[in-house]
Amino acid sequence: MMVELLLFVMGVFAAFVLDTWWWMIDYGKAEKGLEFHEHYHAGLELLILALLTFKLASTPLAYIPAVLGFGLIIAEWRQAVEVAGRRVKPGHPFAYGSNHFTQSTLLGIVLTTILIAILAFP
Repeated sequence: MMVELLLFVMGVFAAFVLDTWWWMIDYGKAEKGLEFHEHYHAGLELLILALLTFKLASTPLAYIPAVLGFGLIIAEWRQAVEVAGRRVKPGHPFAYGSNHFTQSTLLGIVLTTILIAILAFP
């Protein structure tokens, strides 16, 4: 139990480091045309990968993408503010208030539906 808790904390920390790194690079070039793909989408995709890995191979390695996915969903949630230069401005957690909210929400619904389908069927 203690090992799992330690792995969980380390995995969430790794997701937060990844999130911080992403904000430090010029992500505008990397995201060209994919601005609607948010952190929580990557988190849901990692959760889907974890479930498929566990169902197909029944290996503890499935915890790695599961915890990273959980961490990225939390990272999305904490985007209530953004630092732009020396200013702090309101952020767009889950793309709420952004110009790509509809696309982002539709992708989130599709990924959540896939996740639920994987959970529902043995």
